[in-house]
Amino acid sequence: ASAIAAQLKQSGFEVTLLLDITRDAMTRAIGAHAALLAKTKAVGLFYFAGHGVQLAWRNFLLPVDAVIDKMEDIPRQCVDLGALISGITRAANPMNMVILDACRDNPFVARMSRTVAGRSVGRGLARIEPEGGTLVAFAAKHGQTAHDGAQGGNSPFVSAFVRQLQSPNVEISKMFRL
Repeated sequence: ASAIAAQLKQSGFEVTLLLDITRDAMTRAIGAHAALLAKTKAVGLFYFAGHGVQLAWRNFLLPVDAVIDKMEDIPRQCVDLGALISGITRAANPMNMVILDACRDNPFVARMSRTVAGRSVGRGLARIEPEGGTLVAFAAKHGQTAHDGAQGGNSPFVSAFVRQLQSPNVEISKMFRL
């Protein structure tokens, strides 16, 4: 997150960087982001690095204070990605980008109990089809897990993304393909 924030700032973007935050702090930051987009009608970018999980085809981002022992803990302690995307889409700004450098792997799966029939925790995150002018980019495709970087380093996704951000006049979808 720090490398991406630094590159965006260097390119002239206004950036709010939050590291290792709780669910409450994430929820407040997302609300503030959506309110700013609604007020300014600017292009919005939301970047998340960390763990993401899928539960019954819904995607959740895990804050640092999540303690997941059973599936029912996920909706109560994590941030619903669908709600996040809906919130920023309602801002009615020209374009939003949601970039997920999420491991897409459940770090709690070994100690979780399956307590509700018909609900499952899937590998990776479920496919997302956002509406309108929202682009969602992943470090790994749906159902797959992303690679972490070397200890203390950036992930392969971040390294490539920061490199591409330095290329001027590249159309956004081409940048992500590169």
